[in-house]
Amino acid sequence: DQLEGLLERVETEVMSNPGDLEAIRKAITSGYFPICARLQRNGSYTTVKHPQTVHIHPSSGLAQVLPRWVVYH
Repeated sequence: DQLEGLLERVETEVMSNPGDLEAIRKAITSGYFPICARLQRNGSYTTVKHPQTVHIHPSSGLAQVLPRWVVYH
């Protein structure tokens, strides 16, 4: 409801397609780009806003998967 209210306030059409996971990923990544990191060829990650090398904690479930992009906190 809160998100829908914000979209209406900025006059953005509310469209939903729960099966479009790519669009959902893009929306999350673009909205949180200051806290995103991209996988490098050497297996490390570089943050987007202020380029800095970061790593996924070894106990994380993502440590074995190595996704192309991560949003962190």
